[in-house]
Amino acid sequence: MAHAVVVGAGVAGISAAIHLTQRGWRVTLVEARSTVGGRATSVWDEVAGEFVDCGQHVFLGAYRELRGLLHILQTHPFAGPGERLRFLFCNGVQSFLFDAGRLPGPLGFLAALRHIPGLSCRDYEHLLRGLLRLLLFGNAEMTVAAFLRRFRQAEPAIAAFWKPLTFATMNAAPEEAALSLLQVVLRQGFFRDTEAARFFVPQRALVELFQPVGEWLVRHGGELRLRTVVRGLVFHGSGIRGVLTTTGECIRADAVVVATPPWTLPYLIPALQRVPAYAEFFRTAQYSPIVTIYLWLKEPVLPAAICAFPHPDLHWAFRRPTQYAAESVALLVSAAEHLVSLPRRQLLERCFAAFASAVPSFRSELVLHFRLMLERRATLRLTPQLQALRPDGMTPWRNLVLAGDWVQTGLPCTLESAARSGRAAAERLML
Repeated sequence: MAHAVVVGAGVAGISAAIHLTQRGWRVTLVEARSTVGGRATSVWDEVAGEFVDCGQHVFLGAYRELRGLLHILQTHPFAGPGERLRFLFCNGVQSFLFDAGRLPGPLGFLAALRHIPGLSCRDYEHLLRGLLRLLLFGNAEMTVAAFLRRFRQAEPAIAAFWKPLTFATMNAAPEEAALSLLQVVLRQGFFRDTEAARFFVPQRALVELFQPVGEWLVRHGGELRLRTVVRGLVFHGSGIRGVLTTTGECIRADAVVVATPPWTLPYLIPALQRVPAYAEFFRTAQYSPIVTIYLWLKEPVLPAAICAFPHPDLHWAFRRPTQYAAESVALLVSAAEHLVSLPRRQLLERCFAAFASAVPSFRSELVLHFRLMLERRATLRLTPQLQALRPDGMTPWRNLVLAGDWVQTGLPCTLESAARSGRAAAERLML
């Protein structure tokens, strides 16, 4: 039986390991950390006595590859039932409920947009024309902001729809985000069918969703090796013979999948910097941070399970299950470059002030406990230029393939992109 080593037990690595196993390979999945999931994992909070995720994650019914992995691991019930998208848009003055479930399929999404405050009939017409253009026709690559200007989108529509959607799905501001990826999100997600548009907020910690992969691999003749740091690959001619660990061990392999973040690759595979496609990508790549603040409150304050905010220091709030406090809330700021360089206290003050301005029932004295999670390189900053440079994961070495949410999957850097890249890596090793 051929043996494959998969380096990195994030979602991409887990996906690659499972699909290789299903194709008849014996797989060794190695991970430097003590847990699986990569950036989609959880940490234990000693005060609250519960797991908190390394950033609030949600996904759509359209994430079929990711959901397939959860079914294989039998953890799909932990993802929650999945519902139509429903959130309260709060600006501190006037709120509106975006409820895509009032009518079936895409009609519900379009009907929800009509309730945006301050949107005139003419503004709504421009919004529908812009959506129609984006859904039905190809577009020359441009930023989301350039598209909004070209199709004369009104400020209420931008503030309550286009901006929240762009921040949430691409972790980038409309002025930077590649329009082609937003087009994919709308086509494959919200406007495909009712099933694709279902919205999932995990009801259990992410680490619990992916933890069973170790047992699954053992049952199928493979293994998961945690706390195993790979420092390089063993090259031989046009291929790879295995991987070297920091303890000096050589794990022999007939093929290798490297499913680690892109910034690790110049150190792990220095020769990759001499490959033109990757060298240009490495030179151009920039990253976008995400700030998540978990709050445990003495009293419930959130007016809805999911709230959106048109504020630079706060984009989303999610109600979380907890037994420690009256309410637990995750505050989320995407594309948070303006916050990550601030002192911790100032960052918290700004986010708390933004929350209080939109939800007046919140007061800082209600905070029983909090935890700040700051991911400086949460995703690639997918401008049109960088989107065009994303590599496909193939390398000049016949039995070495790369995977991760950052490779060219046609999707933004999401859990689904990571899962798809893992399947693609497994399929390419079968060629």
